[in-house]
Amino acid sequence: MKKILLSLFLLCFFAAGCQWNRNPDELGRLTKEDPAFKQMMLQRDAAHAQIARIKEDLLSRKKVLDAEVERLRGQYDLYAKAQNRKIEQFRVAIEVNRSRLKGEIELAEASIEKKQAELEGYQKTLVDVVHVLKESKGISLSSQEKKKWEERVLMLNEKIRPLSEEIQDLKLQISLKKQKIGYL
Repeated sequence: MKKILLSLFLLCFFAAGCQWNRNPDELGRLTKEDPAFKQMMLQRDAAHAQIARIKEDLLSRKKVLDAEVERLRGQYDLYAKAQNRKIEQFRVAIEVNRSRLKGEIELAEASIEKKQAELEGYQKTLVDVVHVLKESKGISLSSQEKKKWEERVLMLNEKIRPLSEEIQDLKLQISLKKQKIGYL
């Protein structure tokens, strides 16, 4: 316990910097009596002058660097704004492409609906014609009439096949455009 108290006293004594005797006359007397102490005081004064110069240099450099940082920050802000405008332009271009593809999909879907309705009409007519040809029990058809009905079946088949192919092609185009949108 005594060691702790002694340590605290010495710490306070040295931390205070021996400020108890700050009398200039006393200092003058001590420096005259002890040349080594006078040398210590001169070194202290030189050290304090060096510390002041170092602090002044640090502060000066800090101000210069702070100004440079502000200048660079301003340049970066201008550059970032310009780059963000470019980014937005690219995003708009991508969105325009997406919208164009979506519009093309909508047109293709509408075309499919129209062609599907047309196809269903042809298929229903074909079924009816085939039914008439097969089930002509009570009706006697001449060979010319039968030939006309068979030609009509061929004509309907020739209309149905390309229409079915167009619908399949449109479905494929829609699928591809949806994939393209996914990549955008």
